[in-house]
Order: sequence, then C-alpha cells, then structure tokens
Amino acid sequence: MLNILNPRSTIRNPKSLPAFIVVVLLLLLGCATAPPQHPNRLELAGARNLRDLGGYSTIDGRQIKKGMLYRMDHPKRARERDVEAVVALGVKTVYDLRSEKELERDPPRLQAVTMLEVVHLPVDCELIDPYAVAKRILKGDVEEGDFQGLMLECYRNYVLNYTSEWSSLLRNMAKPGGLPGIIHCTYGRDRTGVSVAIILRSLGVPEETVLEDYLLSNTFWESETDRLSCFASCASCFRTPRSEVRALMEVRPEYLEAAFEAIDYKYGSFEGYLHEGLGIDDATLERLRSALLE
Repeated sequence: MLNILNPRSTIRNPKSLPAFIVVVLLLLLGCATAPPQHPNRLELAGARNLRDLGGYSTIDGRQIKKGMLYRMDHPKRARERDVEAVVALGVKTVYDLRSEKELERDPPRLQAVTMLEVVHLPVDCELIDPYAVAKRILKGDVEEGDFQGLMLECYRNYVLNYTSEWSSLLRNMAKPGGLPGIIHCTYGRDRTGVSVAIILRSLGVPEETVLEDYLLSNTFWESETDRLSCFASCASCFRTPRSEVRALMEVRPEYLEAAFEAIDYKYGSFEGYLHEGLGIDDATLERLRSALLE
C-alpha cells in the first residue's frame, strides 16, 4: 500500500547503518521472486496481481462472466508484450484508483500506449502520511497494533468518504463500453480490494466469496511482503518488528470487515449503502448485473 516500503527510496545514507545490516539490505534488494500460480491469475511480466474475476457464483445461482472484469496492481514495468496481452484480453476501460500524486510519480503505462479509455477515480487514505510512517518505522516509534489500527481506519475511510468515486465506478461499468475493464491502484490490494468487494456484493456474490477473493492478494504478494518487511525491520536496526510492518502490507479479514461494519452502522445494510450512500438505483444495478452475469 505504501511507497515508504520501497527500499531504494527509504535508505538515504547507507553509511549511517551498521555494515552487517547494509549487507542484508543489499541482499534483500535482489531477492524478489515470482508470484505463485493460481487459476484466476493471469501472467503479466509487469504486474503481480492480475486476476480475472469471472467464475464467481452469486446467491441466485448466476456467475460472473469470464473476460469481463479484471483487477491488478499498477504495471510499473509494463513491456510491449504486456501491452499486447492486455489488448488481447479485449479490455476497453481502465479504472485507475490512484491519487493525483501517485499519477505524477508513476504516470499511466498501459493506457498511455493503447487506445484504452481511462476513468480516473482518485482514492487515498488521508490518515496516512507515508513519510511520517517511514520515519516511525526507522526510529522504532511503533507500539503493538498501531499500524493495524491505522489500516482499520483507512478502510472505514475508503467506504464512507469516497462514495462519489464508488458510485462513478458502478455507473461507468453499467454504461455501454464500460466493460471489459481493469481496476487497479498501486499494489492492487487495498483500494482495489475495496472496490472489487463493493462490485461483487452489488452483483450478489456471497460475503465469504468476496472475502476469499480479497485475501488472494496476500498469496501473490507473499514473497514481496516477506522481503520488504524484513528490509524495514533491518533498516530500523530491529527496533520495529516485522509483524508491525506486515500490518501495512497485508490484506486482513479485519480490514474488510471494518469497512462493511462501518457501512452497516451508517446505512443499515449494504443495500442501503448502494441506494442511499452511492445513489445507485435499481435500473443501474440491473444494467450492471446484465453486463457482468450469466
């Protein structure tokens, strides 16, 4: 979720660290591994978390169509063959959830060299200052549960403070030409996870299936999470436990549950959230379901 966990941007002065830690950090920089195989995951060299959401069943016995909706992380290292692969999927629209600052730092890649339509729906967690969090990690200024508590608040913030963005997402997908589509943020975990959870529940996918899809991000990011949490702990001279750093990097059941509990508390139900919070009427929902379900 946070760019503070990018090793190359975190270490400003390696000479200030003990020699053995510098060696460990240098080794960690070169130890990334490929994500594991999974039936839903599609191979793309520039992304770890590209998945087809087709195949999930709804409560009323229908299924999401294959090849209509994908989720992924931002393809920072997209190559020509990656672009060709996305075009081959038949994708028409990219839904980019990154903030304006993220767009400036990492301009769109796939859509910059194709004719894909881009719908920019900036979602951010104002509760997290990446530089302040990085400073706390390096200083060891972290109490047990601090970062998990921060993430819980972020998820509540996502669903309650970005209703116009989620409404636009559903409306655009329900329009002609809005699909097939790809949704992505930076890592394809938190903001993308929330957006996909909202879509799946709007389609009538059971909550347990929604949670299973959400948690799959841990599978595809596991090696990076291990590597970067170890890096951050080493960089803090082990003053910050890896477990605390992992709270920022993992998706957890508690996070998504906090989001849906916040919805239920304010709107009474998910249906109330769709109608009252997002302003989605029955006709729009029916168009969305007709487009995505079979």
